[in-house]
Amino acid sequence: MNTWHGNHITLSIFGESHGEGVGAVCDGLPAGIPLDFSHIEHMLSLRRPKGGATTARAEKDEYEILSGVSGGKTNGAPLCVFFRNKDVKRADYNPKISRPSHADFPAFIKYGGLCDLSGGGHFSARLTAPLVFIGAICESELKKRGIRCSDAIRSVGDVDAGSFYDTEITDELLARLDTDLPLINPEKKTEIDALLLRYREEKNTIGATVELCMTGLPTGAGEPFFDSVESRLSSLMFSIPAVKGVEFGKGFELSTMRGSDANDEYDADGVRRCLEGDKTAKVCFSNNSGGICGGLTTSMPLIMRVAFKPIASVGTPQRSFYLDSLRPTELVIEGRHDVCAALRGAVVVRALACIGMIDLL
Repeated sequence: MNTWHGNHITLSIFGESHGEGVGAVCDGLPAGIPLDFSHIEHMLSLRRPKGGATTARAEKDEYEILSGVSGGKTNGAPLCVFFRNKDVKRADYNPKISRPSHADFPAFIKYGGLCDLSGGGHFSARLTAPLVFIGAICESELKKRGIRCSDAIRSVGDVDAGSFYDTEITDELLARLDTDLPLINPEKKTEIDALLLRYREEKNTIGATVELCMTGLPTGAGEPFFDSVESRLSSLMFSIPAVKGVEFGKGFELSTMRGSDANDEYDADGVRRCLEGDKTAKVCFSNNSGGICGGLTTSMPLIMRVAFKPIASVGTPQRSFYLDSLRPTELVIEGRHDVCAALRGAVVVRALACIGMIDLL
């Protein structure tokens, strides 16, 4: 089992893409948390493929709760959930050839050729299903505290679909984004759909970015240095398959700015209202730092962007080699794959951010 160790929560995942199933064990959740099964199902539905630019693999994500829940509430024991794999096709994969930009080669060496790499094995995005399950529970708890979390597809390829920085962040906006294709600028949908269709027809894939926004956070969550908000959330984001970059606030853009332009000046009246309990009060006139200073939340909206590389499974000829003999060969990857990881990965970003924030709080 692979395990993420939070300050209060321990989260482990197990299973393989084309094995019997995948699951998670979450320890540290207090007893008495009611499970909102309709919200869990909604979050899982956002992760499931919908045809078109997503994989044809049809997993219904039916799950079994093996421990940790009694009468619909957490009971203090480790919560274990298991998703049985139903739509597996091992024949789609040649275990003797290393697929470019997959984990096949380093995993083959690390585990002495004994690991199951069908569909990526334990490295597969299939294991994000139980993560979304746990994240849905955590998001429900955040909502009770007045904290809202939303994800949006920021870009697909060179198509910019808008940023949380381009608009007023309201509860109405966050509710509107709770869909299969969350776009700040919904008019970009036609352009994105056409782009995805083109890459599907070319048997190719495309990268994308996901932006996340969290509002209603208290001031001072996080700990310096290794338990900063950025440190903890980044450790979770980089566990998502295909994620290659994470930035907070204006991120890399800050490296091109003068300090006088980058600084978020304080609004004394906003600070006063925030300390009086007004969750809508803005303590700064700008939010270039993405709601985090010194590794601590400032009560401004937390804004984070996550970069997904193009999915490595493409249907065009690629140079590779046989793992057993090192003999070179040309490979055309078969099987069922997404065109863009962010389409189903956006809700995974949201789920893991909720897990991380519940742990920090």
